[in-house]
Amino acid sequence: MPRTLPLLLLAACAAPPADAPTEPSRDRHAYVWSMAMDSTGRDMLLVLDVDSASTSFGQVVGELALDTAGGMPHHIERRVGDDSLVFANGWIANRSWIFDVGIATRPVVRATFQSAGGAMAWAHDFTRLPNGNVLVAFNGGPGAYVGPGGVAEVDRDGAVIQSAMATMPGLGDTAATPYVVATVPGRPRAVVGLGEMGMGPDYPFHDTSTLQLWATDSLRPIALIPLPANGTDRGHIAPSSLGTTASGTMFGNTFYCALYRVDGLDGDAPTAVRVHTFPGGTDETLCGVGTIVGDYWIQAVAALPGLVVVDTRDPANVREVARLELDPTAHLGVHWVSVDRSGTRLAITGDGGPWLVMARFDPATGAVAVDPQFGAADSSMVGMRMRTMAGVVVHPHGVAWGP
Repeated sequence: MPRTLPLLLLAACAAPPADAPTEPSRDRHAYVWSMAMDSTGRDMLLVLDVDSASTSFGQVVGELALDTAGGMPHHIERRVGDDSLVFANGWIANRSWIFDVGIATRPVVRATFQSAGGAMAWAHDFTRLPNGNVLVAFNGGPGAYVGPGGVAEVDRDGAVIQSAMATMPGLGDTAATPYVVATVPGRPRAVVGLGEMGMGPDYPFHDTSTLQLWATDSLRPIALIPLPANGTDRGHIAPSSLGTTASGTMFGNTFYCALYRVDGLDGDAPTAVRVHTFPGGTDETLCGVGTIVGDYWIQAVAALPGLVVVDTRDPANVREVARLELDPTAHLGVHWVSVDRSGTRLAITGDGGPWLVMARFDPATGAVAVDPQFGAADSSMVGMRMRTMAGVVVHPHGVAWGP
């Protein structure tokens, strides 16, 4: 995470989709990982009805209040697993939750965990393995937020199956901080982005510009993947998101607004090359989470604020095809974007307040536009202010899609 990133990290140029699919998605709910607007309110998992055919569309229809307050709900899986479970972390609480949403409107806590065998803690990101277990990127040591972290494979209850530290020759302990993790489809491999989450804007961040290749069968780091600098900006600093397109190419972005293609994942010495630069890229105009639909990379861009869509079908000639620009006074700090299973709906949040915006995406063209159906009918605000069922305003961070 960049050194000045706040603790709460936390109009389309293309025409709206003319023939957006009308069939209902398998995802009828969005699980919104939220915290109170002050340190006294309890952290919450809110259940939002996102079935446009429902009479309660756009309303909070379920919730789960946790036993933490000010724990900073942060990353959550982008989608609920086939097992009806979803993993999420609370950063300040240094604690992760496994939620069971088998009954969508009545989520429950299946388990919680903090560390992996007492060797690493500060979980930040999650990705599913083919066997149903979850890889967890632990960002730091087992106690105070210091020292190297690692990666662990955990089961449905958070029990550690195997784990390994991120330390390896050529990588100092301050850089051995797994921030994001993504599996390599079809191979027992994962790519890890290294970077510090930190503890707020005054934290003395160490710049990182490295990915790691990991083996996932016998869990261990294999190789370092430097992100080359271009000599003119900080685009190579602070990996943020990773993902593989429908064509099989892995990409990763940075908080300082560069997009990299990761090559050579069929071997054990992959490389990365910068293929695109998004707007922003300063400490004040960072880029947040990215996601993939087909061969489109969709990037949260605080400088707009909004989204930028790039077409990666020619991996050597990545090009922008659409933008979604939101109101900079109402939607400050766009940071999170996640997509439903149909690839047609996007959930967007930021670090600038209690708002959530839904957008429609056309997987055929890359066009993106605000969903005009989503939000209060009597409000001029795009999207909605997130509130609990009792009407208490909360700050949403991550959003997971599910049944």
